[in-house]
Amino acid sequence: MEVSERFLQTALDGIQDCINIVDKDFKIIFMNEAASKRTGKKRQLLLGSKCYSELWNENSPCESCVTGKVFETGKAQQTITWEMGLDGKKFYLERFAFPIVDKDGKVEYGVEIFRDITERKLLEEDREQQRLELGKRVREIRHAYEELKSMQNKLLQAEKMASIGLLASSLAHELDTPLTTISGYCELLEEDIRDEKLLSRIKIISEQIIKCQKTIRNLLDFSRKSTCEKKICNIHHLINNTLLLVEHRLKIHKINLHKTFDEDVPPLLVDGNQIQQVILNLVNNTVDALPQGGDMFIETRLNKEAKSVEVIFEDNGIGISGEDQKRVFEPFFTTKEPGKGTGLGLSICNNIISAHNGKITLESRIGNGTRFVVSLPI
Repeated sequence: MEVSERFLQTALDGIQDCINIVDKDFKIIFMNEAASKRTGKKRQLLLGSKCYSELWNENSPCESCVTGKVFETGKAQQTITWEMGLDGKKFYLERFAFPIVDKDGKVEYGVEIFRDITERKLLEEDREQQRLELGKRVREIRHAYEELKSMQNKLLQAEKMASIGLLASSLAHELDTPLTTISGYCELLEEDIRDEKLLSRIKIISEQIIKCQKTIRNLLDFSRKSTCEKKICNIHHLINNTLLLVEHRLKIHKINLHKTFDEDVPPLLVDGNQIQQVILNLVNNTVDALPQGGDMFIETRLNKEAKSVEVIFEDNGIGISGEDQKRVFEPFFTTKEPGKGTGLGLSICNNIISAHNGKITLESRIGNGTRFVVSLPI
């Protein structure tokens, strides 16, 4: 028997983990060398003492005691907790305990094995931190890649815009001569015709020719970013004059127009033709957003705080998705079917309003209509 005890003691002393065996009263009946070193006392002096007093410097069983749970449940227990050492330093402690039962199957003793795993836990935490840092770097690289793709797309758009500039220049040259000829003949007809009805129609043709010529110049201005010719204009007159061009389209598409003009709005220093182009584009967009008919609202108001005039274009149409809203002002981006839109309208509007030191904003939700707000400085 003595040989067996010495053999067991020698075997367990060779284990680096702390091992102790206690009875139901938490009295130490066995302890290996590692556990006794933790207390700083000789093993013989610890036998019969309370484990919580000698090992953990407590006056009663520890709250996180796995051995006590072994006596309660009869099953093995394991925990990993932060502990305070006798030297006042915190460390991670892993505890494992299992029961020793008598011949009747009742728990007679509890074997507790515990080890300091601080280094392992810190290494795991460091690895987790490295994993999080790696994930962050991967996200940054992915974001940089998306930005690179976006930049490549913008470069492609820039090349397209350069091509549009050349095309516009050629188009202006080719169309200017016939438009000038038609305009000249309209003036001759105005001198010869006395019928007021025919004369009013010829004047409308002449006005539309002038607008065609100005539109070509606007396309050139857009591609060249030229300065605009600003004059004092009444914004309400610009809106009403533009709406005359699309009255028939509104009727055909069964769109009810509602205008609310603020009479306190002052005249603005703007390029009237360019602002009319913005109005026309936004109105046409509204018509496209109301394929089954509906209501269009145009409102002006004075924003005294911002020292600006706001022109609101609102409809109760199909709306624009959140993803598309981020791109509506990009050149060549369109949600319309092929052949029904170039994707330049809103981009041109944005450039024109920016050239006037203003801004254009968009609010929309799918199925709840769209609202464009054009702000122009006083």
